[in-house]
Amino acid sequence: MPAGKPSQSSAMLYTLIAFVTISIIATVCAVYFYVKAEDYKTQRIAQEEALNRFASSTEQAQIARIVGRPAQGKTILGTMDALLNEMVSAVTGMAPEETPATVKANDAKVKINETIEMLAADNFISSTEGVNLVQIIRQLKSQFDTLNTNQRELAQRYLKLQDDFDAAEEESRFKEQQLIDEKNRWQALADENQAKHDELRRLMDKSTEEQVQNIMDKLEKEQAKFRERSMELLTTQEELNKTKESLATALAKLEAIRGPGLDIEVAAFKPDARIVRIDDQAGIVYLNIGSKDHVYRGLTFSVYDRNVPIPEDGKGKAEIEVFQVSENVSAAKINESTKRNPIVPEDIVANLIWDSQTSNRFVVAGDFDFDGNGAIDPDGKDRIVQLIERWGGRIVSEVTVDTDFVVLGVKPVAPARPTTEEIQLDPTIEQKYEAALEMGRRYDEVFSRAASLSVPVINQERFLHLIGYRSLARKSSPF
Repeated sequence: MPAGKPSQSSAMLYTLIAFVTISIIATVCAVYFYVKAEDYKTQRIAQEEALNRFASSTEQAQIARIVGRPAQGKTILGTMDALLNEMVSAVTGMAPEETPATVKANDAKVKINETIEMLAADNFISSTEGVNLVQIIRQLKSQFDTLNTNQRELAQRYLKLQDDFDAAEEESRFKEQQLIDEKNRWQALADENQAKHDELRRLMDKSTEEQVQNIMDKLEKEQAKFRERSMELLTTQEELNKTKESLATALAKLEAIRGPGLDIEVAAFKPDARIVRIDDQAGIVYLNIGSKDHVYRGLTFSVYDRNVPIPEDGKGKAEIEVFQVSENVSAAKINESTKRNPIVPEDIVANLIWDSQTSNRFVVAGDFDFDGNGAIDPDGKDRIVQLIERWGGRIVSEVTVDTDFVVLGVKPVAPARPTTEEIQLDPTIEQKYEAALEMGRRYDEVFSRAASLSVPVINQERFLHLIGYRSLARKSSPF
Protein backbone atom coordinates (compact mmCIF):
# COMPACT_ATOMS: atom_id res chain seq x y z
CA MET A 1 0.00 0.00 0.00
CA PRO A 2 1.50 3.25 -0.94
CA ALA A 3 2.40 5.78 1.68
CA GLY A 4 -0.43 8.22 2.67
CA LYS A 5 -3.29 5.84 1.81
CA PRO A 6 -4.49 5.15 5.40
CA SER A 7 -4.91 8.87 6.15
CA GLN A 8 -7.08 9.35 3.09
CA SER A 9 -9.30 6.38 4.09
CA SER A 10 -9.73 7.77 7.59
CA ALA A 11 -10.80 11.12 6.24
CA MET A 12 -13.39 9.53 4.06
CA LEU A 13 -14.59 7.45 6.96
CA TYR A 14 -14.94 10.51 9.11
CA THR A 15 -16.71 12.27 6.37
CA LEU A 16 -19.13 9.40 5.94
CA ILE A 17 -19.77 9.24 9.66
CA ALA A 18 -20.36 12.95 9.76
CA PHE A 19 -22.74 12.77 6.80
CA VAL A 20 -24.68 9.92 8.39
CA THR A 21 -24.81 11.76 11.67
CA ILE A 22 -26.01 14.94 10.01
CA SER A 23 -28.62 12.97 8.04
CA ILE A 24 -29.85 11.34 11.22
CA ILE A 25 -30.00 14.71 12.99
CA ALA A 26 -31.74 16.28 9.99
CA THR A 27 -34.19 13.38 9.89
CA VAL A 28 -34.90 13.70 13.61
CA CYS A 29 -35.29 17.45 13.28
CA ALA A 30 -37.57 17.03 10.28
CA VAL A 31 -39.69 14.51 12.17
CA TYR A 32 -39.73 16.81 15.22
CA PHE A 33 -40.73 19.86 13.22
CA TYR A 34 -43.35 17.86 11.33
CA VAL A 35 -44.90 16.69 14.61
CA LYS A 36 -44.81 20.24 15.96
CA ALA A 37 -46.34 21.58 12.75
CA GLU A 38 -49.14 19.05 12.98
CA ASP A 39 -49.74 20.07 16.62
CA TYR A 40 -49.83 23.74 15.63
CA LYS A 41 -52.13 22.96 12.76
CA THR A 42 -54.46 21.01 15.06
CA GLN A 43 -54.39 23.89 17.59
CA ARG A 44 -55.00 26.45 14.83
CA ILE A 45 -57.97 24.47 13.54
CA ALA A 46 -59.36 24.16 17.09
CA GLN A 47 -58.85 27.90 17.68
CA GLU A 48 -60.53 28.75 14.35
CA GLU A 49 -63.49 26.53 15.28
CA ALA A 50 -63.66 28.20 18.69
CA LEU A 51 -63.40 31.63 17.03
CA ASN A 52 -66.13 30.68 14.54
CA ARG A 53 -68.34 29.67 17.44
CA PHE A 54 -67.62 33.07 18.97
CA ALA A 55 -68.22 34.95 15.72
CA SER A 56 -68.61 34.03 12.03
CA SER A 57 -66.05 35.22 9.50
CA THR A 58 -68.50 37.92 8.34
CA GLU A 59 -69.10 39.04 11.91
CA GLN A 60 -65.34 39.02 12.59
CA ALA A 61 -64.83 41.27 9.59
CA GLN A 62 -67.60 43.64 10.87
CA ILE A 63 -66.70 43.46 14.57
CA ALA A 64 -66.08 47.22 14.72
CA ARG A 65 -69.59 47.94 13.31
CA ILE A 66 -71.27 45.40 15.59
CA VAL A 67 -69.55 46.22 18.88
CA GLY A 68 -68.04 49.62 18.24
CA ARG A 69 -64.85 50.83 19.80
CA PRO A 70 -63.95 48.73 22.88
CA ALA A 71 -63.88 50.55 26.20
CA GLN A 72 -60.48 51.54 27.42
CA GLY A 73 -58.76 48.67 29.17
CA LYS A 74 -61.42 46.16 28.08
CA THR A 75 -61.67 43.49 25.44
CA ILE A 76 -64.43 43.33 22.87
CA LEU A 77 -66.21 40.63 24.90
CA GLY A 78 -65.75 42.68 28.07
CA THR A 79 -67.21 45.70 26.30
CA MET A 80 -70.20 43.61 25.14
CA ASP A 81 -70.73 42.37 28.71
CA ALA A 82 -70.55 45.92 30.08
CA LEU A 83 -73.09 47.12 27.48
CA LEU A 84 -75.40 44.18 28.36
CA ASN A 85 -75.12 45.06 32.07
CA GLU A 86 -76.02 48.71 31.30
CA MET A 87 -79.05 47.63 29.27
CA VAL A 88 -80.25 45.18 31.95
CA SER A 89 -79.74 47.86 34.63
CA ALA A 90 -81.73 50.37 32.55
CA VAL A 91 -84.59 47.86 32.12
CA THR A 92 -84.73 46.42 35.65
CA GLY A 93 -83.41 49.39 37.62
CA MET A 94 -80.95 47.12 39.48
CA ALA A 95 -77.28 46.23 39.00
CA PRO A 96 -77.10 42.77 37.38
CA GLU A 97 -75.43 39.94 39.21
CA GLU A 98 -72.35 38.14 37.87
CA THR A 99 -74.31 35.59 35.85
CA PRO A 100 -74.16 34.42 32.21
CA ALA A 101 -75.53 36.76 29.55
CA THR A 102 -78.40 34.36 28.85
CA VAL A 103 -79.45 34.52 32.52
CA LYS A 104 -79.22 38.33 32.53
CA ALA A 105 -81.26 38.61 29.34
CA ASN A 106 -83.83 36.11 30.61
CA ASP A 107 -84.16 37.96 33.96
CA ALA A 108 -84.70 41.25 32.10
CA LYS A 109 -87.29 39.61 29.82
CA VAL A 110 -89.12 38.13 32.83
CA LYS A 111 -89.29 41.54 34.53
CA ILE A 112 -90.50 43.16 31.31
CA ASN A 113 -93.25 40.52 30.94
CA GLU A 114 -94.25 40.93 34.61
CA THR A 115 -94.46 44.70 34.13
CA ILE A 116 -96.55 44.31 30.95
CA GLU A 117 -98.97 41.90 32.69
CA MET A 118 -99.25 44.24 35.68
CA LEU A 119 -100.01 47.21 33.42
CA ALA A 120 -102.55 45.14 31.50
CA ALA A 121 -104.21 43.98 34.76
CA ASP A 122 -104.57 47.64 35.85
CA ASN A 123 -105.91 48.57 32.37
CA PHE A 124 -102.98 50.86 31.60
CA ILE A 125 -102.51 48.96 28.33
CA SER A 126 -105.20 47.22 26.32
CA SER A 127 -103.31 44.06 25.31
CA THR A 128 -100.12 42.14 26.05
CA GLU A 129 -99.81 40.76 22.51
CA GLY A 130 -97.20 42.29 20.24
CA VAL A 131 -96.23 45.12 22.61
CA ASN A 132 -92.72 46.17 23.52
CA LEU A 133 -91.13 48.39 26.11
CA VAL A 134 -90.95 51.44 23.83
CA GLN A 135 -94.63 51.12 22.89
CA ILE A 136 -95.58 50.83 26.56
CA ILE A 137 -93.51 53.89 27.47
CA ARG A 138 -95.17 55.87 24.65
CA GLN A 139 -98.64 54.72 25.75
CA LEU A 140 -97.90 55.65 29.36
CA LYS A 141 -96.53 59.01 28.19
CA SER A 142 -99.77 59.61 26.27
CA GLN A 143 -101.84 58.63 29.31
CA PHE A 144 -99.68 60.86 31.49
CA ASP A 145 -100.28 63.79 29.13
CA THR A 146 -104.03 63.05 29.22
CA LEU A 147 -103.96 62.96 33.03
CA ASN A 148 -102.10 66.26 33.09
CA THR A 149 -104.72 67.77 30.79
CA ASN A 150 -107.55 66.38 32.97
CA GLN A 151 -105.79 67.71 36.06
CA ARG A 152 -105.61 71.17 34.56
CA GLU A 153 -109.31 70.96 33.63
CA LEU A 154 -110.16 69.80 37.15
CA ALA A 155 -108.14 72.70 38.54
CA GLN A 156 -110.13 75.10 36.36
CA ARG A 157 -113.39 73.47 37.46
CA TYR A 158 -112.24 73.71 41.09
CA LEU A 159 -111.58 77.43 40.65
CA LYS A 160 -115.04 77.83 39.11
CA LEU A 161 -116.64 75.91 41.99
CA GLN A 162 -114.68 78.09 44.42
CA ASP A 163 -116.02 81.19 42.68
CA ASP A 164 -119.54 79.74 42.84
CA PHE A 165 -119.04 78.94 46.51
CA ASP A 166 -117.83 82.48 47.22
CA ALA A 167 -120.83 83.89 45.35
CA ALA A 168 -123.18 81.59 47.30
CA GLU A 169 -121.51 82.60 50.56
CA GLU A 170 -121.94 86.27 49.68
CA GLU A 171 -125.58 85.58 48.77
CA SER A 172 -126.02 83.80 52.11
CA ARG A 173 -124.62 86.78 53.99
CA PHE A 174 -126.92 89.08 52.05
CA LYS A 175 -129.90 86.83 52.86
CA GLU A 176 -128.87 86.73 56.50
CA GLN A 177 -128.79 90.53 56.63
CA GLN A 178 -132.18 90.65 54.93
CA LEU A 179 -133.59 88.27 57.54
CA ILE A 180 -132.11 90.37 60.33
CA ASP A 181 -133.67 93.51 58.84
CA GLU A 182 -136.96 91.66 58.42
CA LYS A 183 -136.77 90.45 62.02
CA ASN A 184 -136.16 94.01 63.24
CA ARG A 185 -139.08 95.24 61.16
CA TRP A 186 -141.40 92.60 62.57
CA GLN A 187 -140.09 93.29 66.05
CA ALA A 188 -140.90 96.98 65.62
CA LEU A 189 -144.33 96.01 64.34
CA ALA A 190 -144.81 93.69 67.32
CA ASP A 191 -143.82 96.48 69.69
CA GLU A 192 -146.31 98.77 67.98
CA ASN A 193 -149.06 96.14 68.25
CA GLN A 194 -148.15 95.57 71.87
CA ALA A 195 -148.58 99.27 72.49
CA LYS A 196 -151.97 99.16 70.79
CA HIS A 197 -152.85 96.12 72.82
CA ASP A 198 -151.91 97.93 76.02
CA GLU A 199 -153.98 100.92 74.91
CA LEU A 200 -156.90 98.64 74.17
CA ARG A 201 -156.51 97.04 77.56
CA ARG A 202 -156.54 100.50 79.13
CA LEU A 203 -159.71 101.39 77.25
CA MET A 204 -161.33 98.16 78.36
CA ASP A 205 -160.63 99.15 81.90
CA LYS A 206 -162.81 102.24 81.45
CA SER A 207 -166.42 102.22 82.39
CA THR A 208 -168.86 100.18 80.34
CA GLU A 209 -170.77 103.29 79.27
CA GLU A 210 -167.64 104.95 77.86
CA GLN A 211 -166.70 101.76 76.06
CA VAL A 212 -170.13 101.49 74.48
CA GLN A 213 -170.01 105.13 73.38
CA ASN A 214 -166.57 104.69 71.88
CA ILE A 215 -167.68 101.56 70.08
CA MET A 216 -170.77 103.29 68.73
CA ASP A 217 -168.69 106.21 67.45
CA LYS A 218 -166.28 103.81 65.78
CA LEU A 219 -169.20 101.84 64.38
CA GLU A 220 -170.73 104.95 62.79
CA LYS A 221 -167.37 105.87 61.27
CA GLU A 222 -166.91 102.34 59.93
CA GLN A 223 -170.44 102.36 58.48
CA ALA A 224 -169.72 105.65 56.72
CA LYS A 225 -166.51 104.20 55.34
CA PHE A 226 -168.39 101.07 54.30
CA ARG A 227 -171.02 103.09 52.39
CA GLU A 228 -168.25 105.09 50.71
CA ARG A 229 -166.34 101.96 49.74
CA SER A 230 -169.56 100.33 48.49
CA MET A 231 -170.05 103.22 46.08
CA GLU A 232 -166.43 102.96 44.99
CA LEU A 233 -166.88 99.20 44.53
CA LEU A 234 -169.95 99.70 42.34
CA THR A 235 -168.04 102.19 40.20
CA THR A 236 -165.04 99.84 39.99
CA GLN A 237 -167.29 96.91 39.11
CA GLU A 238 -168.87 98.90 36.28
CA GLU A 239 -165.40 99.82 34.96
CA LEU A 240 -164.33 96.17 35.31
CA ASN A 241 -167.29 94.99 33.27
CA LYS A 242 -166.38 97.44 30.52
CA THR A 243 -162.78 96.29 30.66
CA LYS A 244 -163.85 92.63 30.42
CA GLU A 245 -165.95 93.42 27.37
CA SER A 246 -162.98 95.20 25.76
CA LEU A 247 -160.71 92.31 26.72
CA ALA A 248 -163.10 89.73 25.27
CA THR A 249 -163.19 91.71 22.03
CA ALA A 250 -159.36 91.89 21.96
CA LEU A 251 -159.07 88.16 22.67
CA ALA A 252 -161.50 87.37 19.90
CA LYS A 253 -159.39 89.42 17.51
CA LEU A 254 -156.25 87.69 18.81
CA GLU A 255 -157.75 84.24 18.28
CA ALA A 256 -158.78 85.27 14.77
CA ILE A 257 -155.20 86.32 14.07
CA ARG A 258 -153.78 83.11 15.58
CA GLY A 259 -156.07 80.87 13.64
CA PRO A 260 -157.60 77.59 14.77
CA GLY A 261 -155.59 74.91 16.51
CA LEU A 262 -152.52 77.09 17.36
CA ASP A 263 -150.86 75.85 20.54
CA ILE A 264 -150.38 78.67 23.06
CA GLU A 265 -147.36 76.82 24.48
CA VAL A 266 -145.52 76.55 21.17
CA ALA A 267 -142.87 79.04 22.34
CA ALA A 268 -142.07 76.82 25.33
CA PHE A 269 -141.03 73.95 23.04
CA LYS A 270 -138.75 75.87 20.69
CA PRO A 271 -135.20 74.40 20.48
CA ASP A 272 -132.34 76.83 21.10
CA ALA A 273 -129.36 74.93 19.64
CA ARG A 274 -128.09 71.53 18.57
CA ILE A 275 -125.21 69.28 19.60
CA VAL A 276 -122.37 69.13 17.05
CA ARG A 277 -119.88 66.85 18.81
CA ILE A 278 -119.63 64.55 21.86
CA ASP A 279 -116.68 63.50 24.02
CA ASP A 280 -118.10 60.47 25.85
CA GLN A 281 -114.91 59.79 27.79
CA ALA A 282 -114.77 63.29 29.26
CA GLY A 283 -118.59 63.63 29.53
CA ILE A 284 -118.63 66.79 27.39
CA VAL A 285 -120.79 67.95 24.48
CA TYR A 286 -120.28 70.85 22.09
CA LEU A 287 -123.09 73.20 20.98
CA ASN A 288 -123.37 75.29 17.81
CA ILE A 289 -123.87 78.53 19.78
CA GLY A 290 -121.30 80.75 21.46
CA SER A 291 -120.59 84.21 22.83
CA LYS A 292 -122.04 85.88 19.72
CA ASP A 293 -125.37 84.29 20.72
CA HIS A 294 -125.04 85.62 24.31
CA VAL A 295 -124.14 82.21 25.79
CA TYR A 296 -122.34 82.27 29.13
CA ARG A 297 -120.93 79.82 31.67
CA GLY A 298 -123.41 78.17 34.04
CA LEU A 299 -126.27 78.16 31.50
CA THR A 300 -128.13 74.82 31.54
CA PHE A 301 -130.11 73.06 28.82
CA SER A 302 -132.30 69.98 28.47
CA VAL A 303 -131.33 67.61 25.65
CA TYR A 304 -134.02 66.12 23.39
CA ASP A 305 -133.98 63.57 20.56
CA ARG A 306 -133.42 65.05 17.13
CA ASN A 307 -136.31 65.08 14.64
CA VAL A 308 -138.79 64.45 17.52
CA PRO A 309 -140.99 67.16 19.08
CA ILE A 310 -140.14 68.21 22.63
CA PRO A 311 -142.48 66.25 24.96
CA GLU A 312 -145.29 68.08 26.72
CA ASP A 313 -143.90 67.36 30.18
CA GLY A 314 -140.60 68.94 29.09
CA LYS A 315 -138.55 65.98 30.34
CA GLY A 316 -135.41 65.51 28.24
CA LYS A 317 -133.02 62.62 27.76
CA ALA A 318 -130.18 64.50 29.50
CA GLU A 319 -129.22 67.76 31.22
CA ILE A 320 -126.06 69.76 30.41
CA GLU A 321 -124.32 72.83 31.83
CA VAL A 322 -122.11 75.21 29.81
CA PHE A 323 -118.60 75.66 31.25
CA GLN A 324 -116.60 77.08 28.33
CA VAL A 325 -117.66 79.55 25.64
CA SER A 326 -115.97 80.62 22.41
CA GLU A 327 -117.36 82.89 19.69
CA ASN A 328 -119.35 80.27 17.75
CA VAL A 329 -119.16 77.11 19.89
CA SER A 330 -119.64 76.34 23.58
CA ALA A 331 -118.69 73.29 25.64
CA ALA A 332 -121.02 71.82 28.26
CA LYS A 333 -120.59 69.06 30.83
CA ILE A 334 -123.22 66.34 31.13
CA ASN A 335 -124.98 66.66 34.50
CA GLU A 336 -127.44 63.81 33.93
CA SER A 337 -128.01 61.23 31.18
CA THR A 338 -129.12 57.62 30.66
CA LYS A 339 -127.30 54.76 28.96
CA ARG A 340 -130.54 53.54 27.39
CA ASN A 341 -130.94 56.75 25.42
CA PRO A 342 -127.49 58.37 25.08
CA ILE A 343 -126.77 61.78 23.60
CA VAL A 344 -125.94 61.72 19.88
CA PRO A 345 -124.87 64.44 17.43
CA GLU A 346 -127.66 66.63 16.03
CA ASP A 347 -129.75 66.23 19.22
CA ILE A 348 -131.48 69.51 20.11
CA VAL A 349 -131.24 71.49 23.36
CA ALA A 350 -133.63 74.01 24.91
CA ASN A 351 -133.96 76.38 27.85
CA LEU A 352 -137.37 77.96 28.49
CA ILE A 353 -135.83 81.13 29.99
CA TRP A 354 -132.82 81.83 27.77
CA ASP A 355 -133.29 83.30 24.30
CA SER A 356 -130.52 84.63 22.06
CA GLN A 357 -132.82 87.22 20.46
CA THR A 358 -135.16 88.52 23.16
CA SER A 359 -135.92 88.65 26.89
CA ASN A 360 -139.05 86.72 27.85
CA ARG A 361 -141.38 88.07 30.54
CA PHE A 362 -142.40 85.85 33.47
CA VAL A 363 -144.91 86.03 36.31
CA VAL A 364 -144.13 83.80 39.32
CA ALA A 365 -146.71 82.83 41.97
CA GLY A 366 -147.27 80.08 44.53
CA ASP A 367 -145.07 77.99 46.81
CA PHE A 368 -142.19 75.78 45.62
CA ASP A 369 -140.45 72.64 46.91
CA PHE A 370 -136.97 72.35 45.33
CA ASP A 371 -135.57 69.46 47.38
CA GLY A 372 -138.69 67.31 46.92
CA ASN A 373 -139.14 66.54 50.63
CA GLY A 374 -142.80 67.56 50.66
CA ALA A 375 -142.16 70.75 52.65
CA ILE A 376 -142.43 74.23 51.13
CA ASP A 377 -139.05 75.99 50.77
CA PRO A 378 -139.18 79.49 52.30
CA ASP A 379 -136.93 80.80 49.52
CA GLY A 380 -138.48 78.70 46.74
CA LYS A 381 -140.05 81.60 44.88
CA ASP A 382 -136.87 83.67 45.25
CA ARG A 383 -134.85 80.86 43.65
CA ILE A 384 -137.22 80.72 40.68
CA VAL A 385 -136.92 84.48 40.29
CA GLN A 386 -133.12 84.34 40.51
CA LEU A 387 -132.95 81.64 37.83
CA ILE A 388 -135.15 83.67 35.48
CA GLU A 389 -133.25 86.93 36.01
CA ARG A 390 -129.82 85.27 35.79
CA TRP A 391 -130.63 83.65 32.45
CA GLY A 392 -131.98 86.78 30.77
CA GLY A 393 -135.68 86.66 31.62
CA ARG A 394 -137.67 89.52 33.13
CA ILE A 395 -139.99 89.31 36.14
CA VAL A 396 -143.25 91.25 35.88
CA SER A 397 -145.83 91.61 38.63
CA GLU A 398 -149.07 91.32 36.66
CA VAL A 399 -150.27 89.00 33.88
CA THR A 400 -150.92 90.98 30.68
CA VAL A 401 -151.10 90.21 26.98
CA ASP A 402 -147.33 90.89 26.86
CA THR A 403 -146.55 88.17 29.41
CA ASP A 404 -144.74 85.19 27.84
CA PHE A 405 -145.00 82.58 30.60
CA VAL A 406 -146.50 82.08 34.06
CA VAL A 407 -144.60 79.82 36.49
CA LEU A 408 -146.98 78.47 39.15
CA GLY A 409 -146.05 76.49 42.23
CA VAL A 410 -148.62 74.97 44.54
CA LYS A 411 -151.36 77.19 45.93
CA PRO A 412 -150.49 78.66 49.35
CA VAL A 413 -152.54 77.02 52.10
CA ALA A 414 -154.41 79.56 54.22
CA PRO A 415 -154.23 78.88 57.97
CA ALA A 416 -157.29 78.82 60.19
CA ARG A 417 -158.57 82.20 61.33
CA PRO A 418 -156.85 83.01 64.65
CA THR A 419 -158.97 83.22 67.78
CA THR A 420 -159.09 86.20 70.15
CA GLU A 421 -156.88 84.38 72.61
CA GLU A 422 -154.27 83.67 69.90
CA ILE A 423 -154.33 87.34 68.85
CA GLN A 424 -153.78 88.42 72.44
CA LEU A 425 -150.84 86.04 72.77
CA ASP A 426 -149.31 87.03 69.39
CA PRO A 427 -150.56 90.34 67.97
CA THR A 428 -148.77 89.65 64.64
CA ILE A 429 -150.70 86.45 63.95
CA GLU A 430 -153.65 88.30 62.44
CA GLN A 431 -151.37 90.10 59.98
CA LYS A 432 -149.80 86.77 59.01
CA TYR A 433 -153.27 85.35 58.45
CA GLU A 434 -154.27 88.25 56.19
CA ALA A 435 -150.96 87.94 54.30
CA ALA A 436 -151.61 84.22 53.69
CA LEU A 437 -155.12 84.98 52.42
CA GLU A 438 -153.72 87.65 50.10
CA MET A 439 -151.18 85.17 48.70
CA GLY A 440 -154.00 82.73 47.96
CA ARG A 441 -156.06 85.42 46.25
CA ARG A 442 -152.98 86.50 44.28
CA TYR A 443 -152.42 82.89 43.14
CA ASP A 444 -156.04 82.52 41.94
CA GLU A 445 -155.89 85.89 40.19
CA VAL A 446 -152.67 85.02 38.31
CA PHE A 447 -154.06 81.65 37.24
CA SER A 448 -157.39 83.14 36.14
CA ARG A 449 -155.81 85.99 34.14
CA ALA A 450 -153.33 83.61 32.48
CA ALA A 451 -156.21 81.40 31.36
CA SER A 452 -158.26 84.34 30.09
CA LEU A 453 -155.29 85.86 28.19
CA SER A 454 -154.07 82.47 26.85
CA VAL A 455 -150.68 82.82 28.55
CA PRO A 456 -148.84 79.45 28.96
CA VAL A 457 -148.83 78.21 32.56
CA ILE A 458 -145.82 76.08 33.58
CA ASN A 459 -145.68 74.20 36.87
CA GLN A 460 -142.46 73.69 38.84
CA GLU A 461 -141.68 70.20 37.49
CA ARG A 462 -142.09 71.20 33.82
CA PHE A 463 -140.21 74.44 34.44
CA LEU A 464 -137.14 72.64 35.84
CA HIS A 465 -137.20 70.09 33.00
CA LEU A 466 -137.56 72.79 30.32
CA ILE A 467 -134.49 74.66 31.62
CA GLY A 468 -132.33 71.55 32.19
CA TYR A 469 -132.07 72.28 35.92
CA ARG A 470 -133.88 69.32 37.50
CA SER A 471 -130.68 67.50 38.54
CA LEU A 472 -129.26 70.69 40.12
CA ALA A 473 -132.47 71.82 41.87
CA ARG A 474 -131.70 70.01 45.14
CA LYS A 475 -128.52 72.03 45.74
CA SER A 476 -128.57 74.57 48.53
CA SER A 477 -127.63 77.41 46.17
CA PRO A 478 -129.34 78.09 42.81
CA PHE A 479 -125.96 78.76 41.18
